[in-house]
Amino acid sequence: MSKRTRKISKRNARKWILSVLAITAVILMGAVLGTVIGAILNIPAWSPETLYGSETTTLYDRNGKAFYSLHAEENRIQVPLSLIPQHMKEAFIAVEDQKFYEHHGINPIAIVRAILVDIREGEKAQGASTITQQLAKNAFLYPDKTWERKIKEMILAFQLESKYSKDEILEFYLNRIYFGSGAWGVQTASQTYFGKDVDQLSLAESALLAGVVRRPNAYSPFKNPDLAKKRQRVVLNSMVDCGFITQQEADEAYEQELHYKEPVKSRSQYGFFVDYVVDEAERILEEEGLYDNPQDAIYKGGLKIYTTLEPSIQLAAEEAYAQPNAFPNIKSKTGQEIQSAMILLDHRTGEILALVGGRSYTYQRGFNRAVDMLRQPGSAFKPIVVYGPALEMGYHPDYQLEDAPVTFKIGGQTYSPKNYDGKYRGMITMRTAVQWSVNVYAVKLANEIGIKNGIEFAERLGITTLVKSGRVNDLNLATALGGITKGVSPLELASAYGAFANNGILAQHHIIKKIEDNLGNTIYEYRPKYTRVMKEETAWLMTDMLMTVVQAGTGTNAQIPGVQCAGKTGTTQNDNDAWFVGYTPHYTCAVWMGYDQRETMRNTYGGSYPARIWKAAMTKAVAISKGTFSVPSGITSVRICKVSNKLATSACPDEHILASYIGSGNVPLESCDVHVLTNICSETGLLATPGCPAPVQQGFDRTLAPGVPGAVPQEYCPIHGGYVSTQKVTICTDPRHHGRMYLANKSKEGEVGGCPREYLAEIEINNPEQLDYCPLVDHQTQQIPHE
Repeated sequence: MSKRTRKISKRNARKWILSVLAITAVILMGAVLGTVIGAILNIPAWSPETLYGSETTTLYDRNGKAFYSLHAEENRIQVPLSLIPQHMKEAFIAVEDQKFYEHHGINPIAIVRAILVDIREGEKAQGASTITQQLAKNAFLYPDKTWERKIKEMILAFQLESKYSKDEILEFYLNRIYFGSGAWGVQTASQTYFGKDVDQLSLAESALLAGVVRRPNAYSPFKNPDLAKKRQRVVLNSMVDCGFITQQEADEAYEQELHYKEPVKSRSQYGFFVDYVVDEAERILEEEGLYDNPQDAIYKGGLKIYTTLEPSIQLAAEEAYAQPNAFPNIKSKTGQEIQSAMILLDHRTGEILALVGGRSYTYQRGFNRAVDMLRQPGSAFKPIVVYGPALEMGYHPDYQLEDAPVTFKIGGQTYSPKNYDGKYRGMITMRTAVQWSVNVYAVKLANEIGIKNGIEFAERLGITTLVKSGRVNDLNLATALGGITKGVSPLELASAYGAFANNGILAQHHIIKKIEDNLGNTIYEYRPKYTRVMKEETAWLMTDMLMTVVQAGTGTNAQIPGVQCAGKTGTTQNDNDAWFVGYTPHYTCAVWMGYDQRETMRNTYGGSYPARIWKAAMTKAVAISKGTFSVPSGITSVRICKVSNKLATSACPDEHILASYIGSGNVPLESCDVHVLTNICSETGLLATPGCPAPVQQGFDRTLAPGVPGAVPQEYCPIHGGYVSTQKVTICTDPRHHGRMYLANKSKEGEVGGCPREYLAEIEINNPEQLDYCPLVDHQTQQIPHE
């Protein structure tokens, strides 16, 4: 090849290389220009509010101590720059942006250095972001490593610098950055890692937090304490280089032992309680019209919500629910696990102190059985719809009714209540019926007082779910046994019982005491609401009977040594639900147990597992405050004849007399008219004659048939002489009289009816004028109507 040809070839090669370089440069410039233009066109809309970010809402217990935080995507509490220690500010400037107070948003030298590293590594490897750029990225952009995002970041940084001072930018930055462990901003980070406010941090603590920000997961002192300490050394050395501290101060800070707060416990703790707090906060904020979006205010607005939580009781309840032996270890036929719910309140104030909505807290704002669930209360409803209203109407704890099979005819239908144990006890008092949860007595008494009166009383106690109209309603005797249409929630049932415990005063239940906005202004404060729903005497008499249930009845598993406890068991038809609702002088608690989808539980009753859970929670409560039930001045003690349910007289035998408590305004006005005093010969025990030397007066039941124990004797003393006469009378022997003697009704001329012939019997007795005539409705005589 000639020399000329070689020169031409070299010239063409240079042209080709230059052309390639030129084309590459144009392409690169186009790419850069396109990236810049794309970044400018797609820059996020300017929104100053975004700089502040969402703030965390804090929940406080009844003692004013924070126990829970609510936040949306970021857990943040805003603080002004004036509360942030100077060494905290300097630590961040030293390790993140030493030229912060000199540049105008970007640091060109740092950018060039980062570009060279990126070219050498072949990818976007090193950052050169100033504090202003980091703020722009965190507030407006996604954290992806692209050149377009970097350009947007620089443009936004210039905007920030033009609108805000350096101190304002630093305040925004320190309140927005992420520190790991769910903590956003220096205040939340300080509380999360050290359990103190940011203004209380030492130099050593500030340096450690400043070091965490670069790689929060790796430098977390909870996860990698050794790595966190190494990073702290880097921060302290940088502060020395900047002249913020001396080497000696850096060394002393590094040697300081740091005491970290225990990592946040499982979010399941307090979960059900918190859910109801959020529900109520939303309702309150909406009713007060304080925010357009109450939920945003709760999760992003930095509110302070002061609740009624008593942590010791709540944790004791959660611990009780965590015990496997607290529940029967059986599944239903369809594989369901037995569920449960509990709520405990201070009935003096209506404050809800503890709440458990299920055996385990599975997800936030889920089904909360303590407040959302409606289930039939069974016998736990009797004090509310039968015994309470009866006492209010003047009945007393020793009022007697016969516990025997009975059938009620209502609207062409029949209703025959049965006792849970299949037994019948004969004549029993109200106290006994409550003590052993006797169904027949409760239904008979409900029929006497009128179920409408029972429902009205229940509604006064705050029961809102009773149905009083429509084809299916609760205006029937099944309501006396808790067989109500919709059911009732544990919350309403506990609150209603609280009125008995609180001397007849219903304190409105609530879970929030006060709400403050993010600036500390009080925007809501609960105003106590008290309503007298029954007489004080009624409440005490009900309490006195319910104490018998726990002392020696169906609720003995709820006994707490040395503590006055009153309560009632409840088990619904087919054993679908089991309840124990009870109270001490200061606290009321309701416990429910059953399957979510109604199925029969085996060997699970209100007095078994529910009573034991009640005892576990209440034991912790009474450790705080025990108290005693005081007898109202309006309570008096009277002697009641068990046979007549009237005031006992000297004729009533001792075995038929009960010493009963009763409201002074409801003392019976009538005395016993069943027992009569009769002169008896002291020697023969027969009716005395005029010749008997030492007759004594003795009480007998004048309504009993001759020969029945306790009936008036019919024979006279045969040994002391004297004339006495007897009279022949006709009596009614209908078995419905249960052995009592009544004169028979006989029809006269112009009348029809009377006692049927097959029930008539003639006997000779003395003093027949002491007998009453047969009271049976179908044995009465009637006038023959004239045509």
